[in-house]
Amino acid sequence: MTDIRPEGAEADPEGAAPPGIAAKVDNVARNSAVMAIGTFGSRILGFVRAAMLTAAIGAGVAADSFTIANTLPTQLFVLINGGLISALLIPQLTKAMLRKDGGQDFSDRLITLCLLVLGVATLLSVAATPWIVQWLTKDNAGQAFINLTTFMAYICMPQLFFYGLYAVLGQVLQARGNFLAFAWAPAWANIIQIAGLGWFIWQWGKQPDVAPWTTEMILVLGISTTLGIIIQGLSLAVPLWRSGFRYRPRFGWRGYGFGDMSRMTGWTVAALLISQFYGFVSTAVMSPENADGPSVAGNAVSSYAYSLYILPHSIITTSIVTALFPAMSRAHESGDLAEMRRRVVSGLKSPAVLLLPAVAAFIALGRPIAKTLFWGTRYNPSRGIDEPGNIAFVLALMAIGLMPFGITALKQRYCFARGDGWMNFWLVAVMTVINLAACAVAAWMTPTKYIVAVIAAGASIANIVSAAAFLVVARRQLNGLGMGEVVRLWVRLAVASGVAGLAAWAASTLVFDPSSSLGRHALALLVGGAVLGLVFLVLAKVLRIREVDDVLAPILRRLPIPGAR
Repeated sequence: MTDIRPEGAEADPEGAAPPGIAAKVDNVARNSAVMAIGTFGSRILGFVRAAMLTAAIGAGVAADSFTIANTLPTQLFVLINGGLISALLIPQLTKAMLRKDGGQDFSDRLITLCLLVLGVATLLSVAATPWIVQWLTKDNAGQAFINLTTFMAYICMPQLFFYGLYAVLGQVLQARGNFLAFAWAPAWANIIQIAGLGWFIWQWGKQPDVAPWTTEMILVLGISTTLGIIIQGLSLAVPLWRSGFRYRPRFGWRGYGFGDMSRMTGWTVAALLISQFYGFVSTAVMSPENADGPSVAGNAVSSYAYSLYILPHSIITTSIVTALFPAMSRAHESGDLAEMRRRVVSGLKSPAVLLLPAVAAFIALGRPIAKTLFWGTRYNPSRGIDEPGNIAFVLALMAIGLMPFGITALKQRYCFARGDGWMNFWLVAVMTVINLAACAVAAWMTPTKYIVAVIAAGASIANIVSAAAFLVVARRQLNGLGMGEVVRLWVRLAVASGVAGLAAWAASTLVFDPSSSLGRHALALLVGGAVLGLVFLVLAKVLRIREVDDVLAPILRRLPIPGAR
């Protein structure tokens, strides 16, 4: 491993991080729980926001316009975050903390570099906004749709810098063992955006079509959305200051090890470039053919389905692998192969206990979930409108790849911890080729109403193939993974989840049908969810899935139930 210390810097001879920080970073169970709790709270607010968004703009062409504009800064940020921030900050800060000065000088230079890149990227993206929007929208979508999307994109594009600020400050906090503030920060964004949506609905009601939109409506929705992201990024400055970290801009990067880092960054950026190229292609393929045409699934439906799909991943998988990442980096730095293996196996087993029941829930209860959470969606079969059904269908196809998607998240952290940009690149390339093939099939061989469904199915296939390839490679690199035990756990969880899902579907269909009221959809979700949970827990006992008890035990100990302790 190449030493990244600047000339004259001296590592701590004991190789230990500052007192207390290493213990915090390596406490995976605690950090995972903290991340999960914070993420869950933020996601609940996120669903309130999403429900109000459907009440304000529905899931039709106006929602497609807003979705394209608001996801542009996110898609561009992913390139910078994965290539510069996630791939570099945690591993390099972890190394820097081994020095006597806690890596302050190096950290300041690294953070300064990240903020400069974010600033330049934001300015260039704002300047290029009209051309990006033009490329992402179909020529026959209509000038009103393109104008609305472009105006909204101008307002949303500055989010790019503040997403980056949130990621940079959050990574520094995580490297110092503070996970709580990072997990809860998106709640601030959701609160501000909910307030903006409330004002929008109060002033103008529901606006699902493009034609009625005024400048004032665009400004209210766009500015409140962007303001939320600004506050999300700035909110981390306070806990970072309280943690004792003091940042001072430092320039000049020659001789500080950044050349060595650039090799990892190069492969990572290449992987993200091809991945985000697919993201832009899929956005363009899913944009409406005609803004005045019939309502079919598009970018908004895909976005709503994805917000459901990503929920268990964010709460469970991301919480676990984010907490595992610093520990894996330390294991690799110390050459502890057994510890690295143990961390990877933990990342394969722990999320599955809750992810596989989530898959069953998404497939069995997709329609009542969609209608209950996105209560502004419309069902009018006489006009060919079935927005809850579109969301449920796309969600079911996405759900098939949920567990493999979690494994690809573990794969990314594993590669970053090892500094293996090439492995991450070719695994992402495999996924991207499959995803682009699905886009081609959707664009040239699929009826318009099924375009989003084909793209969702392609993403699930890509996740499965990439996850399988990672397991083969990691097994060889770590001299085995004990996959027999892991697969037996997955099979038992799949059986319990599948039977529970069938029971939940049967119970929910006794309560509602597609034309039912919102109240009956909510009741069906409640009944189906209760049945799914009960049947799953019973089968987990019958199949002796000890890992389920391990997950539930900390919760039961805190409940006032006799005999629960």
